[in-house]
Amino acid sequence: MMSSLTSHPQAGFNKEKLHSLVQRVRFLQSQGAKEDNNPEYAQIMNFLKNLQKQQVRMPDMSPVPAVPSQPSTESASTFSPAQLAALKYQILAYKLISKNMPLPPNLQQAILSPGSDTPTADTPTSTPTTKQQTEYNAYASPYDLLRKPVTTFAHASRQQRLLVPSLTPQGTDPYSVLSERERRLLNRIGYRIRELENLPSNLSDMANNSTKLRAVVELKALRLLNKQRQLREEIIQGMSRSTTLATSSDRLAYRRMKKQSLREARMTEKIERQQRTDRERREKQKHLDYLQTVCDHGRNLVNFQLNHKAKQNKLGRAVLQYHQHIEKEEQKRAERISKERIRALKNDDEEAYMKLIDEAKDTRLTQLLKQTGVFLDSLTMAVKEQQNDHIFNQDMNDDDDLSASDPDAKNDYFQVTHRVKEEVMQPGLLVGGRLKDYQLKGLQWMVSLYNNHLNGILADEMGLGKTIQTISLITYLIEKKRQNGPYLIIVPLSTLTNWTLEFEKWAPSVRKIAYKGPPSVRRELQNEIRYGDFQVLLTTFEYIIKDRPILSKIKWLHMIVDEGHRMKNTNSKLTVVLRQYYHTKYRLILTGTPLQNNLPELWALLNFILPKIFKSVKSFEEWFNTPFSNQGVADKVALNEEEQLLIIKRLHKVLRPFLLRRLKRDVEAELPDKVERVIRCKLSPLQTHLYTQMKRNGTLYTSDASKGKSGIKGLNNTIMQLRKICNHPFVFEEVESLVNPSGMSNDLLYRVSGKFELLDRMLPKLQQTGHRVLIFFQMTQVMSIMEDFLNYKGFSYLRLDGSTKSDDRSELLRLFNDPASPYFVFLLSTRAGGLGLNLQTADTVIIFDSDWNPHQDLQAQDRAHRIGQTKEVRIFRLISTNSVEESILARANYKLDIDGKVIQAGKFDNRSTEEDREAFLRSLLEDKADEENEADNEEIDDEELNEMLQRSDTDLAVFHRIDDEREEYDLRQWRALGRRGKPERLITEDELPDIYLNDEPMQEIEDDPLSLGRGQRARDSVRYDDGLTEEQWLNALEDDNVDLDELIAKKERRRMKRLGRLSSEMDSDEGSRRPGRRRKEDVEDFAGI
Repeated sequence: MMSSLTSHPQAGFNKEKLHSLVQRVRFLQSQGAKEDNNPEYAQIMNFLKNLQKQQVRMPDMSPVPAVPSQPSTESASTFSPAQLAALKYQILAYKLISKNMPLPPNLQQAILSPGSDTPTADTPTSTPTTKQQTEYNAYASPYDLLRKPVTTFAHASRQQRLLVPSLTPQGTDPYSVLSERERRLLNRIGYRIRELENLPSNLSDMANNSTKLRAVVELKALRLLNKQRQLREEIIQGMSRSTTLATSSDRLAYRRMKKQSLREARMTEKIERQQRTDRERREKQKHLDYLQTVCDHGRNLVNFQLNHKAKQNKLGRAVLQYHQHIEKEEQKRAERISKERIRALKNDDEEAYMKLIDEAKDTRLTQLLKQTGVFLDSLTMAVKEQQNDHIFNQDMNDDDDLSASDPDAKNDYFQVTHRVKEEVMQPGLLVGGRLKDYQLKGLQWMVSLYNNHLNGILADEMGLGKTIQTISLITYLIEKKRQNGPYLIIVPLSTLTNWTLEFEKWAPSVRKIAYKGPPSVRRELQNEIRYGDFQVLLTTFEYIIKDRPILSKIKWLHMIVDEGHRMKNTNSKLTVVLRQYYHTKYRLILTGTPLQNNLPELWALLNFILPKIFKSVKSFEEWFNTPFSNQGVADKVALNEEEQLLIIKRLHKVLRPFLLRRLKRDVEAELPDKVERVIRCKLSPLQTHLYTQMKRNGTLYTSDASKGKSGIKGLNNTIMQLRKICNHPFVFEEVESLVNPSGMSNDLLYRVSGKFELLDRMLPKLQQTGHRVLIFFQMTQVMSIMEDFLNYKGFSYLRLDGSTKSDDRSELLRLFNDPASPYFVFLLSTRAGGLGLNLQTADTVIIFDSDWNPHQDLQAQDRAHRIGQTKEVRIFRLISTNSVEESILARANYKLDIDGKVIQAGKFDNRSTEEDREAFLRSLLEDKADEENEADNEEIDDEELNEMLQRSDTDLAVFHRIDDEREEYDLRQWRALGRRGKPERLITEDELPDIYLNDEPMQEIEDDPLSLGRGQRARDSVRYDDGLTEEQWLNALEDDNVDLDELIAKKERRRMKRLGRLSSEMDSDEGSRRPGRRRKEDVEDFAGI
């Protein structure tokens, strides 16, 4: 059946078959069948669709002969003639209405006249067959499913009805009622709005706030009436527009929609998707083009700005290059003129130099030159006045006249000073040996000062024999000049014995008195002095002041002051006493360090020897201190190289006639070299914690079981305490009692200090290779700890400090300098052991801690590096890294830099040429850009240490063997303690007491006044220190009338008296002392050291 339907859709087809197909379709739809999942349902639906299409095309087709099997009784058209006529009239009326044209009366009557055949909504179809045929054969519009409205005919019939007047009364018009109701509502709303607006403003005071709030809300709601009405009208208009058919004259709007097939739907969907993609692509491209345009515009702006800036920069560079070119040309010209001036200055061509200064129009140089010239002229006149006070012969007067009448003399100042010259030879009274050439020249210089009635400063470097030259001067004056004295020689107490020995060796025939000793001995010596049966008097600074009434009565011929830098303070008691009470014709100062701190100190020495020449310290400092005042305020005008050279040359010109200084490297070519190395030592963890505590809190922590954490009292000078920590923590006995409770000497002596650990590696190597060592200390406490360390290691040593007696000093020197001496190390304090000692048998000097005054360390070094030394001398300066000692070293280097500019650059040996002095001075004025960088806080390893200590090829093998033995021993000891890993040379963090690992703030603990009486420090053991505070120690050094040794002894006696008063409250000394390290009072004789 289905195949017959497909091949011939209308062949033998009738209404019953169509009805059966429709029932079958409905059944399949109820079963959920669709065209894509049921072939039968799809085939039936295709058949019905084709049948419907054929019926639609039938009116346009030509008549086809009737098929016998299908009767043709019905009309092919679905509209009757009357309906077609009505439709024609309606179309014509629609066209006129759409064009807004009036309808003719006949057309209105034709449209509105009822027809018998016109279908209405109430007229049913004739037969169900017709209904089925209309439902399936005709086009079914979706609007037919809606409820059918009232037809046009019904509207027309209503208008044609005759209204018969009723006998009843006429009713109320509902529209008027509605309008009246609306009017009344509006009036009520307006009245209510006025009423709410006229409410009082203080309504909130009269009623609660809710009443006022409701009134405000009501007022705002009433005022929204027009807004609501407008909104409703807009909504109604919008609904009308959306539900009304288009009324335009476009006929295309009335076309029937073509029913889309699945393929067409897919094609449509594909086309829409492509169109959407193209539209998005175009929009995106348009947006990208817009962005590209913006970027191009921005790029063009940037390029424009860059080009503009480049043009401006190019113009600026061109201007700068022009000015730089002009500046370079001007600079070259100025440098050329400056070089010419410096060349003239070097050649001492003052006329040419002044001419160049006038051409350069340099007011600063002109003023500087004039002022220094005035100062030099005043000095020249002062020298003449000094010499004219004592006229030796007529020749000297003649020379004065010649020098005054010769204005073109070049070295006017120097010639006036040393115009009387005399050839000298070694005097016969000097029998201890032959003077060296430079010593003979020094004698000639001092004799020239004597002949010209002037005084001077013999400032030869330490170790060149200033003592022998002085003795030769005295013997020369006695032998050649018949000047038997008396001669006064003032020396430090530590060198008095050495001077006596030198006189006995070199001039035994000279009658001398060593004025020293207790009062009874000095009284006997005073009787000899009164008789005048002596030629030379040797005494000390202390006795010059104490016995002034006796010694000042003598008219001295010559006063010689050894270590004359003690006269640097013009207001010190020693200087005042010598200047006011002692009378002498000639004065001579001996010093190895003429400039220690600043230029006023140098002026103090010159003022002492020549008070009539060097009168004003203000003018001296004003004109000669300027090149060295770079440590002052920032607004000072810096001098250039030429100005510095000019001022320093004038200073050298002032000093050269009165100052003679030679260096060992210049006069003694065969003297071995002196090599100094700075070794930076790492701080141990204990030192690091103590250093941090002292810097942060100003005290050190110690523990007390009853009071908790507390600090060590009496640590006032923070810098001094930091220096003690850098040297050794056991300087503080409280720290030692915490770290080493047993108090016995063990490896903690060197493990807690970086310097001691370094010495533990150095000393065995120096001893094995046959070197002898001098170790200089600033603190006697550290010397005592070093004694314990040397005893622990088995090294033989000697010790010399400020408490050593004068007779014992000579014995110690003899013991150490003995060729068969068993002593390997000599411990000396820098202040007491750095003067007047000859220790040439030692070839290694270790500066354990540096002095603020670098010349003190230099004097200590020259105890070994002096005339008679046959070996190379190595100087090792120990500095703790990242500590205050680095600042001390930097300050000392600055002081040495001043000394280099003033004294050494002057080359006051009367032998160096101008070129040598200029070259040396230029090297000092250059910026020191190649300074040694600060080393990291790392321990120096054995390889670096061996390179420093090595002096021959065989030493290195010995050093490696000692290192291997030490490492093996350390490993055994480390394993014996149950530790693993590599042995640590310094103490580790886990070995420290807990109090040093905790950084909590210290508790302030009040002292119990009952436990310490009036507040004295209760100490049951002897301290390492000398009993002086840092301030007292510095004051004693500055005040030359105070003997440091006597002050220390006085402090010690007072302390012992206090201990004696407290002895009754203490236990027995022998029973209560714990076994510990040996103290200083246990050592009574030096033989047992």
